[in-house]
Amino acid sequence: MKIEDWIAPENIGLIALGVAIGAIALVGVEAACDADVAARAQSSSNLLTGQPVGAPRIDEELLRCATLPIEQADDPKCRALWAEQRRKFFAPPAEPVDDVVKPLDMFPSAPRALEKPAPTTAPKSSPTPKSSLSPRSE
Repeated sequence: MKIEDWIAPENIGLIALGVAIGAIALVGVEAACDADVAARAQSSSNLLTGQPVGAPRIDEELLRCATLPIEQADDPKCRALWAEQRRKFFAPPAEPVDDVVKPLDMFPSAPRALEKPAPTTAPKSSPTPKSSLSPRSE
């Protein structure tokens, strides 16, 4: 089908309708995006700012060693400082962890499948239920 067949006088109305619907959809999507951006900007401006987080201050000597050029990387003070930082970072925990010994019980109120159930004593003779159906006599 050629383009000339599409732009026939009887199809002009359908083409105009499609363009109008597309324009309305485009304006709607743009308005929704603008409203979302405005709502996010407003909600972030309403947040209260608290005290700054107390981050540990970087030692000036550590900062100096971190900014040394590669030619001065063998500075003895910096090597000692890096060794101390590695010892602090990779040090084992001070207290032994006991969680390895006992497993975590995520559902403490649920019965455990591996535990043996408590023995129950059943009555030696159970009463026989009486039938509710009685023969009718006519």
